[in-house]
Amino acid sequence: MVDYKNAIWSPNTNFFPDSGKKSFLILHGTAGGSSAREIASFFQGTEGSGNPVSSTYIVDQAGVIVQTVLEKDGAWGNGVVTNPNWLGNPNTYTISIEHVKPDNANATALTPAQQAASFALIKDICQRNGIGMHDADDTTGITGHFSIDPVNRARCPGNFPWDELWAYLANGGTTPVNNTPTAYQIKEALDCWKSYFERTLGQPAPVTGTGIYQAWVSDWVNRGRHYGPPITKEYDSNNWSGGHIVCQEFAHARCEYQNGSANWYSFNGKI
Repeated sequence: MVDYKNAIWSPNTNFFPDSGKKSFLILHGTAGGSSAREIASFFQGTEGSGNPVSSTYIVDQAGVIVQTVLEKDGAWGNGVVTNPNWLGNPNTYTISIEHVKPDNANATALTPAQQAASFALIKDICQRNGIGMHDADDTTGITGHFSIDPVNRARCPGNFPWDELWAYLANGGTTPVNNTPTAYQIKEALDCWKSYFERTLGQPAPVTGTGIYQAWVSDWVNRGRHYGPPITKEYDSNNWSGGHIVCQEFAHARCEYQNGSANWYSFNGKI
């Protein structure tokens, strides 16, 4: 019954039947939960309620994929629209993928197994449905729930490896998925992360595990980009268009985090 051969079928009735061609793929974060099967069960529990919800697929941290709605139908995951660029009911022309994240801010990074499963699923969906394998434009592509509802879903999917996804798709799915840091790399990263605050200021270092921290480690391990230790903690600000961003200053760069993506700037501009 499933559209994707590696998925487990766990259906619900929260969908628009035979809703037509799908032109966009929307990525989500669950902001809670521990497994794809648990989220699928939650969807089933909302059938007939005042707030029925669903997504086409769910990918959990172990790499398990569950399909709950057929691709020919429209899952009820993108119904509230606060971005006027999305016309009509996006549920009818999108396919949605939930990524299980245990924290309510969707700040948790994808596990290696989750990322590998998600990337392969995304590629397969796009190829079979003729969806552009790129950041969404006016006609097709891939984006996050934040694009449809930037008011209420600005942190959905939250921390997500967008750059790695584009590289993976651009290379036909052959780009190695994000390297898992070794124990030695993790220790060196933590030593550097704490160095300025603990050794120079004598204060507790900024917390780890945030989206900025994960991006900082990933760029160091996977790209050889080292921005130096943090010299401030995270703080709220806004970009030049007035949008909310979270910022953190580093010895050699500044990070601006928005809609699950980390943007790095040096003295010479965007990195």
